[in-house]
Amino acid sequence: MAPRRKSVQTSSRSLNDVCYKENNYLCCLNDYQTRVRRRESLRYARNKEHDLEQKIEVEIKMREGSARLLAAAKHRAQSLEAAKALLTSNERMSVYIAELQSRRRETVKQSCASGSTGKLSISDLRIPLMWRDSDHFKNRGDHRRFAVFCLARLGTEVHDTSLLCPIDRTHTDLSFPDVLIFNNVPAEFELILEIYSHVLQEDLSIASTPRRIKKTIHSSISKTVGKKLAASLRDEFGSAKSGPQFDLVAYAKLTLGDTNDNTHTHDLVINSIQNKCHSLPLFGHFCCRLAVQPECINKEMCIGNVKIDGQDYWARLQGFHIKIWESKKHAEEGQNSEHTIPINKKTIIQPSKSSSKEFLINNSGNNIEKMLPIKFESKEEAQKWSRLLLMHANDHSRWKHAAEVIQRVSSIESTRNSFISNKRQGSLYDETPLIESIPSDYTSARPHVQTIFDLTPSTSLSSCSSTNSLTSLRSRSLSISGIFKQGAISLKPHLASANKKADIL
Repeated sequence: MAPRRKSVQTSSRSLNDVCYKENNYLCCLNDYQTRVRRRESLRYARNKEHDLEQKIEVEIKMREGSARLLAAAKHRAQSLEAAKALLTSNERMSVYIAELQSRRRETVKQSCASGSTGKLSISDLRIPLMWRDSDHFKNRGDHRRFAVFCLARLGTEVHDTSLLCPIDRTHTDLSFPDVLIFNNVPAEFELILEIYSHVLQEDLSIASTPRRIKKTIHSSISKTVGKKLAASLRDEFGSAKSGPQFDLVAYAKLTLGDTNDNTHTHDLVINSIQNKCHSLPLFGHFCCRLAVQPECINKEMCIGNVKIDGQDYWARLQGFHIKIWESKKHAEEGQNSEHTIPINKKTIIQPSKSSSKEFLINNSGNNIEKMLPIKFESKEEAQKWSRLLLMHANDHSRWKHAAEVIQRVSSIESTRNSFISNKRQGSLYDETPLIESIPSDYTSARPHVQTIFDLTPSTSLSSCSSTNSLTSLRSRSLSISGIFKQGAISLKPHLASANKKADIL
């Protein structure tokens, strides 16, 4: 019996050796895969650092060119555009440098939000101004004139709008024609909109400009006193910063909850400026159209052959749906899909107990009781589809209402250089109805400011404040008095019904 015990011992030792070798091989393989992932992450981080360094070099060149243009500018428009470009380059450089330093501190930077990104656009940007009645309608009082533009920040992207100049008391609001586009935007984004303004000094009194005083000194006082005063003014003027200086007068923070397919009103945070004369008369709110669209809406996330109820199909995962055709040819021809399976935050992917090549799609949360089994050609294909479906359902939860209702995102980055359309954008004041919406036939005929005064959007209301136009304004207002009378007649039944309800209560 002894030889048998020896054979059993040797076989157990050989089995242990095999297990040890397998475990050692698996550990080595795991270490190798970890090193490969780390090396690829380092390479990706270095490539991103290289891209940032290239962007910083570009902004340095832009900054140098803007500074030279600002020093050589002789006209107001040139100096304002150069100062705006210089400020934008400085802001971009600060963002790039801060991002580069944070990436170098953390060598392997993990993505803060896993899942798909999206495309964001901000357009129809309008900012109402708050002038006094005497300033706007009578064209007197506040004589200040401004140059205004906006910066939009999101991550490392900084976009600027066109410069509006001059803005004075005849303008009821600021209307920017630009469409700003942001790519690769996560669902947890935070867009910061900043408003910069500059007071045009040449419109103020002569006492506010040292250079004008310097030019007129020789004609008003003696040469001895004039030289001393001119020297002090020269020192004061030379110590000041060269070129126009823009002040950050207000800002706003926008997130995914502020996105919509239509234009909406948002709040502004107004900054306090030391010199109150330089503050832009903002109302505290602004309007814009902020739209976002996840990339998985128009991008094919996964395609391939599937088997449902024993029949072969061609499937495509896109836009939070699985569309199924009889063949790949039908899908390429653009034919309507045979079946459509919704994939959203309520969808559950369950592995099949019978086969590793199959899983179940549970849409019971979507009032679909049937669990749909889908079979694939291989185990790897089933795992790939299962992983992408789970990610797709997670994206639906992250993007919230933007995943349920598709928002239109413009593909035009800016319209400031577009000369195709000569149509001028009207102001908020001209487009605001005089009477709130009432559920009656009067709603379709309610007058606007343009209807009453027979004005085009490009015509300022301040031009109607002169005495020569008073009679014409009265005649126009009297001509539409019939509309008001008809509206009052149509309002009587509504008022009567409202009074009856009040009496009952």
